[in-house]
Amino acid sequence: MTAFNIEFITDQPDCVFVEVARGFNVVIERTETGLSLRIYPRTGGDLWDVPFDTFEIDESEIVALETKLEAQP
Repeated sequence: MTAFNIEFITDQPDCVFVEVARGFNVVIERTETGLSLRIYPRTGGDLWDVPFDTFEIDESEIVALETKLEAQP
């Protein structure tokens, strides 16, 4: 079973920090345009200083897709 640790920091109210199986830290941030997900691996017990990968979600693209789907017969 995978262990998850979720942390909210009051100084960063637009972010949630998720530790996954002590091997990855994931930062989920609400941005002005949508969401940003940053993945930080842990190797040799040390967390990386820079993200391995970043995933950006533009909310306007999601809204446009929803509108397009709703318009289909």
